[in-house]
Amino acid sequence: MSQEVAEFTAPQLLTTHIVGSVAEALEAVQAADVLDLGVRAYNRLVPDVDDAESLEEEWVVEVYTSAPAVDPDSDED
Repeated sequence: MSQEVAEFTAPQLLTTHIVGSVAEALEAVQAADVLDLGVRAYNRLVPDVDDAESLEEEWVVEVYTSAPAVDPDSDED
């Protein structure tokens, strides 16, 4: 095991924001970037509060202490 791998510490989750639009999610991602924090952003469908038979989209932005490390030699095919 290399020294780099032995010293790696996984980023810690700081906060989770749930927003209603991609514009708000983008704003949160940009703010995290200014602070040099890592993020994970994704969208999901949840039941509409006004109509139980409908779904609405919401965006989840998880903010971490740092960006996850990526192995530049790995192939994600």
